[in-house]
Amino acid sequence: MRPFKSLIAAEQLTPDVIAQLFKAIDQMAEQIAEHGRIDLLEDKVVALLFFEPSSRTMMSFQSASQRLKAGMVFAQNASSTSFEKGESLEDLIRMVESYSDIIVMRHAMPGSAQIAAQTSSVPFINAGDGGNEHPTQALIDVYTLNKHKGRLSDLNIVFGFDSLQSRSIHSLSRLLAQYPNNRFIFTGPTELQPSKEMLDDLQALGAKCEVTQEIDLRDNVDVAYINRLQEERFSDAQIFEQNRRRFRLDRASVEGSNCIVMDPLPRIDEIDVEVDDLPNAVYFEQASYGVPVRMALLAMLLNKL
Repeated sequence: MRPFKSLIAAEQLTPDVIAQLFKAIDQMAEQIAEHGRIDLLEDKVVALLFFEPSSRTMMSFQSASQRLKAGMVFAQNASSTSFEKGESLEDLIRMVESYSDIIVMRHAMPGSAQIAAQTSSVPFINAGDGGNEHPTQALIDVYTLNKHKGRLSDLNIVFGFDSLQSRSIHSLSRLLAQYPNNRFIFTGPTELQPSKEMLDDLQALGAKCEVTQEIDLRDNVDVAYINRLQEERFSDAQIFEQNRRRFRLDRASVEGSNCIVMDPLPRIDEIDVEVDDLPNAVYFEQASYGVPVRMALLAMLLNKL
């Protein structure tokens, strides 16, 4: 039985839901390896609405749908839809729900996922709503963490370098705050530190939070979760240009540490390519989990698990 109709925010992914999904993700990965495709959703149609640029999220949802043998309807960028003519988000969702059994949407406006989910009569998945949240990425991230660390609690995690605007950092930290004894160290430019509201929320859930500009990954750090500066969200381009190469991981800062290095990608300037061949670097493996993770989520929300 599905635990909720629609996935809007990472806080919905409680430890019980995560445990259920991990089993399903493992099963989906096995099915891909053995059969390539399965007919679990052959009677369903998935609507993919991507009004903001995407590669990994968009293509992995496409692949997940195809591997489950679902039909698909697709819209990419607002100019390909009646948004261009002034149609409201609510009206668009009311139309798309009549074409599909589940809607996946990425939109530039924070809060758009909540509006769409409240409007839709079919299940809805938030694939990113501006700088707000990205819960399916958080699910990929915790699956990766569990694979490499064997736990989701008692972790020291460095988040960099744009905790103010990175929806991936927002969602992952909110999800992991539900597990005991996690410590979050946020690092990056002063202008891009996490908001007080975010820190208060995380600490209210029990996470220990620090903000610093100096980090040493050899100092009892389990995970370095690094995300690019969110260029498209800067109101002042000068702040982006001043900081885009100032904060980055290089080989010397990673080599010899016991932490794993994660990145939701795309990589721009935040991690030097020389880090790629270190055993710490798991970001490409992390991205590869996108298909079985999203297969499991689609199946769960369509009551096929």
